[in-house]
Amino acid sequence: MRRPQELIGVQLLAGGVQFEVRTNHVIAALKPLIIAIGLDAPLQRAMERDAGTALRFVDRHTQRLVGSLHLRRIRVRQTGDAQIGLFDVVHDRQRCLRWPYRPWNRYLQNRAALKNDRPGNFSMAPKPLQQIMIFYICPRPVVLVSVDDGRHSNIFPMDLIGPLVPDVFTLALRSSSQSVSTMKSARRVALSDIAASDVKIAHALGTHHKQMQVDWDRLPFAIEPSLHFSLPVPATALRVREIEIIDHEEIGSHTFFICRIMSERYLREGDQLHHTSGIYEHFRIDQGKPLRRP
Repeated sequence: MRRPQELIGVQLLAGGVQFEVRTNHVIAALKPLIIAIGLDAPLQRAMERDAGTALRFVDRHTQRLVGSLHLRRIRVRQTGDAQIGLFDVVHDRQRCLRWPYRPWNRYLQNRAALKNDRPGNFSMAPKPLQQIMIFYICPRPVVLVSVDDGRHSNIFPMDLIGPLVPDVFTLALRSSSQSVSTMKSARRVALSDIAASDVKIAHALGTHHKQMQVDWDRLPFAIEPSLHFSLPVPATALRVREIEIIDHEEIGSHTFFICRIMSERYLREGDQLHHTSGIYEHFRIDQGKPLRRP
């Protein structure tokens, strides 16, 4: 789909007040599941009233609530002038599927999660996995991340990304990824928006998370340098953003990078690859508005 996505509205209910946070919430870690939300002054005041916090996902075509995550604030992280709230999930609810498909789908997903226990797999318990499915009701853009610290270089796909408060952009990368140390030392990366038609290429590059060095000449696309950092980026990218890392923190299974955007260059128009939940795809089909698959 084209950016920014217009299918789902994301609302934060805090202190009895509703805030639009469609571009102001990200995943900071998967194990345990931690959600980060940028806290401006009105949102901070609402949370001080402590009347419960919930992240609500609303289908904008039907105006129906299709999922919600009830949150508990763990702590607030201060980054310069920005405050980032870190939350875990205490309760979840989804309304994409009708009865009896809803409990049946939950059962099938839970069974699959329990079977995913082979060594080397990134397995998650059934409950947080269901909560991630609700989080992904809102389509999440996929980018290719280019890193190079002079010794190691890599390119790999990510979708745990996004802006929070103004001038703060975040990335959450599994700490076991070989590129985490490269990102910490280089403190700069390039993000390339990838076309939906290149979905197979993006998913194939997922194996690079286990590598510290790639053969740039053998990639399935041409490479060119980014505007200021001269990082290798795909010549087929829709948009390239150069990101400076200003801080990082290990949170559970992931390293949470606090960044700022240093440059943004639009190269061509096109549909960007997004990830969303199968339950939301089912909802769209049921409404006669199926999603476009690449």
